[in-house]
Amino acid sequence: MMLELPSQVAPQWLPRLRLCCLWLLMVLLPLQLIAAPPNTEYKLKAALVYKLSKFVEWPTPSGTDKSGSFGICVLGEDVFGSALDALEQRKAAGRTVRVRRFTQSESIGDSCKVVFISKSKRAFMGAILQKLKGRPILTLGDTEGFAEQGGIIEFTRGNKRIGFLINLESARRSGLKIAAPLLDLATVLDSPDN
Repeated sequence: MMLELPSQVAPQWLPRLRLCCLWLLMVLLPLQLIAAPPNTEYKLKAALVYKLSKFVEWPTPSGTDKSGSFGICVLGEDVFGSALDALEQRKAAGRTVRVRRFTQSESIGDSCKVVFISKSKRAFMGAILQKLKGRPILTLGDTEGFAEQGGIIEFTRGNKRIGFLINLESARRSGLKIAAPLLDLATVLDSPDN
């Protein structure tokens, strides 16, 4: 059985047909944007977020951290898309990785061991880093000046390569130990009295 389409649409149906097409565009376009894959840079950075965790030692979990998971968290706009989701169920620091996304820094709990702070939070970066200061959380970001403001690892770009700027004093205040091989690959910010 074949379905036949009318060869002509009655003029009284044209406005409704146009409205229907517009509605479909409005509904389907945002879904397509949400499902858009992350760009190559953020796919690479998602892999680096996980790899960096292999070069960091966290202090022994406190009694308040009962989640048993290793949270890799994103604060602000999720620039990674589905690239971070591929890390779910992997192991880091002997725990199962869970990817979580937050819009507010107040929601970040003890299960977050790594927090990537998106550029969308640039206006609040100093206040956010101040709130996270001293907690055993590896803060990451790619906003220029992130490490200088107190973030622990800043992704940098130069000569088509991704590099790292590490604020060693911030890592120490958070009780994190960064392995020498990672420090050798990075530019290290350190206080002059250390």
